[in-house]
Amino acid sequence: MAIIDIARTNVVTVAPDRPVADVVRTMHGETVSSVVVVEDDEPPGLVTDRDLAMAVLDEDFDADRTPVSEFLDDEVVTIEADAGVYDLVELLSENSIRRVPVVQDGELAGIISLSDVVVLLGMELQHVANAIRSSSPAYERSGTDYYHR
Repeated sequence: MAIIDIARTNVVTVAPDRPVADVVRTMHGETVSSVVVVEDDEPPGLVTDRDLAMAVLDEDFDADRTPVSEFLDDEVVTIEADAGVYDLVELLSENSIRRVPVVQDGELAGIISLSDVVVLLGMELQHVANAIRSSSPAYERSGTDYYHR
């Protein structure tokens, strides 16, 4: 399965020169915990609510004047749209991150998070359980009957 098949394609994006205060309002209004910073259809970075929350601790921080580009790493971690789930999990683990922009031909195509992978795995496990249940003879368990909840 390609990452693009499970990625969210309705990505909330902002320009790098957007003031942090505007970005926070956008995140709140869209009910998202991160935004992808996009310039010329390419994602130079990703900013999370945690990144912005930590900035508030700086006495000199001015959310109305500081551009969101101040929070971007030098190199953004992305994943190709045709990569597999195992590639994604390895990338997230190696970089100690929980979400990553998905790119196709260098342009932003979506975003995917560790939570998306967990949901996918849960759905796959449910399919496995259904297959086992449908091909196994009925039997009783002492205590809880896991098949009939």
